[in-house]
Amino acid sequence: MGTIQIKTPSPDQAIPLLKEALAIETKLTRDSLHTTENRIATLTHQLNVTSEEVLAGTIRRTEDNEALLIDLEGELELRRVLQDTLHHLEQLEVCP
Repeated sequence: MGTIQIKTPSPDQAIPLLKEALAIETKLTRDSLHTTENRIATLTHQLNVTSEEVLAGTIRRTEDNEALLIDLEGELELRRVLQDTLHHLEQLEVCP
């Protein structure tokens, strides 16, 4: 694990601020992930497909489903990014 240093003249004030900022960012990321999961569930239901089928590219694209598939592909990519971000946030530790 790597180390990042932050220099401050008042570490007693900075540490709680950093911890709170990380906690808020983690909560926002979790909330965003929850919203994205709900959108994915709605879109997969509307299209009658699975996420795996979309990711594998096995869905037949038509004029009727193209817009929803594009939305779903975007949500799947967003989910991947949010999961990765959450994983990194959960590994961060503020050490005094």
